[in-house]
Amino acid sequence: MYISIDQSTSSTTVFLYNKNLKLLNKFSKPHKQIQKVSGYVEHDANEIYKNILLLIKKISKKIKYGNNLFLSITNQRETFVIFDTITGKPLHNAIVWQCRRGQNICNKINKSTLNRNLIKKNTGLTLDTYFPAPKLIQLLNLNNNLKEKLKKGSALFGTIDTYLIYRLTKQKSYVTDFTNASRTLFFDNNSLKWSKTLLKLFSLNLNKLPEVKESSSIFGYTNVNGILKANIPISGVMGDSQASIFANQCFNKGNTKITLGTGASILTNLGQSFKYQKNILTTLSYVYKNKASYSYECLINYAGATISWLKDNLKILNNARETNEILKKTKSSEEVVFIPAFVGLSSPHWLPDSKAIIYGLTPSINKNHIVRSALESIAFQIKDYLDDLEKNNKIKYNDIYIDGGIVSNKSFMQLLCNTLQKKIYVTNYKDMSSYGALMMGLLGMNIIKNFKDMKKLKQKYLVYSPVKNQKMADSYKHWQYVLKKFYL
Repeated sequence: MYISIDQSTSSTTVFLYNKNLKLLNKFSKPHKQIQKVSGYVEHDANEIYKNILLLIKKISKKIKYGNNLFLSITNQRETFVIFDTITGKPLHNAIVWQCRRGQNICNKINKSTLNRNLIKKNTGLTLDTYFPAPKLIQLLNLNNNLKEKLKKGSALFGTIDTYLIYRLTKQKSYVTDFTNASRTLFFDNNSLKWSKTLLKLFSLNLNKLPEVKESSSIFGYTNVNGILKANIPISGVMGDSQASIFANQCFNKGNTKITLGTGASILTNLGQSFKYQKNILTTLSYVYKNKASYSYECLINYAGATISWLKDNLKILNNARETNEILKKTKSSEEVVFIPAFVGLSSPHWLPDSKAIIYGLTPSINKNHIVRSALESIAFQIKDYLDDLEKNNKIKYNDIYIDGGIVSNKSFMQLLCNTLQKKIYVTNYKDMSSYGALMMGLLGMNIIKNFKDMKKLKQKYLVYSPVKNQKMADSYKHWQYVLKKFYL
């Protein structure tokens, strides 16, 4: 049997699989989104840990103990915690990847072309508040107590995986995996080591940083605070987006994975060479048997979150499922353009100070046109990025695999397929990040021997073929026109 934890932005889910990878049980619990200041997003890291204990307790009675029982973890990337070295308990709320604190730090450092190039050359990433470094600097500038504790070693820094493993192993394992370390902005994604150069650039004086291990390693042992009858290994640890590209088995150059959740994450395999481009992110996909694999990445902040905004803020939807029927009966947005730059525009434009707009309202427009334009905005942002990828970065994307919460909206999947004018493969399994971490754990536990063995474990896909639609093509051109008029 295998236990897998998916600690995401909005909730935590625990899965129990049998030896044939049949899902036996799955329990989820949401956690609070703390937004006391505009643009600031935090989580209570202690609440997240307690939720994990509660969820594992729910499945514990069905667990059969044996030599192969292990626990894997996939997690929201970039979110970080400062926690006590002795107790493991958080000393501050977790700072979430969506949080925009630290923009002043980015503005200051980005004034120097030398600094910008240094960060890009070492990480492949762009200095943005999406990543931990500027937010950590901002936090420590305002909290001298935490700053001193990190300097002396009585407090530790970690992404969510590090924090959870530290507590689950009763403060014995202070570790992370390469995929999570690679997102901090002070890890060298070429040499695969913590970067003294970048730590100095950011003036971060941290007494210790976690040991970085391959995702298929053994990260420690846990009985989950006594809930389990025995200590079991933790193996298979990956950031959620990288876990998803792994689960989709995008092992060839050009293979592309799109995860549609709160935001959208697009990864395109570029092979084992570290290459960096000006307006695009280079991501460390995973390290396996000392070999690194890289991808180009697009980060879209608002995908499913756009629909949530319509539901929670504008109150024009009762639930997200309504969007499927609205798309079926509303064949056009009537030139209403939605650009959901609520927290800025990311790839490929990187305009962090941008604001969202709904453009083109006339007296004949109703809520269905706005909902359709919001769904189109998700597809159009994806096409905008992928077109840029092919035109400016000389890599042809292929075999597009899609997963995430929005895939259940079949009308939207066809809309996306028609927008891209490419065949897309949509998995009928929604929890691909959890599945990818589990695959890594199976490799780490020698239950499967290599990537070839993984082929038989690949999920099934529903294939969508594009239909030519001039209205959609015209809508996309109009969307681009508005984008250029107000943003570029």
